[in-house]
Amino acid sequence: MLTLPVALFLGAALALPVAPPRTRLTPEPATRESTSKTPRDGPPDRHRIASDIELFAACFRAGLPVSAAAGAVADSYALSTGEGEVLPPLAQKWRRVVAFHELGVEPERAWSAMDGVPGCEELASLVALSHASGSAVAEGCDRIVAKLREDAADDATAAAERAGVLISIPLAAFFLPAFFVLGLAPVVIGLGSEMFGGQ
Repeated sequence: MLTLPVALFLGAALALPVAPPRTRLTPEPATRESTSKTPRDGPPDRHRIASDIELFAACFRAGLPVSAAAGAVADSYALSTGEGEVLPPLAQKWRRVVAFHELGVEPERAWSAMDGVPGCEELASLVALSHASGSAVAEGCDRIVAKLREDAADDATAAAERAGVLISIPLAAFFLPAFFVLGLAPVVIGLGSEMFGGQ
């Protein structure tokens, strides 16, 4: 037997409007500034990062301020991306740096958006040091780019060596057992039958 308060609560719960399933299950539309990174994005491309830093250094040498140079790098992604497509995570990081600089945030905080990006952390400390002491940024960018390209070459060599190991696995797993079963086993069986059959 239901008590009166329990019956009132059940009646109120049944009277509440329920959203139809279509509105509950429809995903949010992707925006150009989406920051989610899927596993298929993979690790950051060191060659692309090196090109970004080279473009940043070229803009800086031309006399552009830091925010305008970072904005030129972010715009280079927009040119290579179709209309309505989601910008890559690295482009979103560059846009965040530009937004922080335009708001007047300190360089250390503005460039913290680049944390975890190879080479860009060194660039961030270089820009912050330049802001404090006036040291040359373009020469430091050249050093960072050279290191990034060297690391990319090392990664490519390691990937080629791993591919050589992976290619040998099917050979060991399929070809050698088949060779033993189809090549050596009949010979051993034939010799055994001759030896034991002759006794």
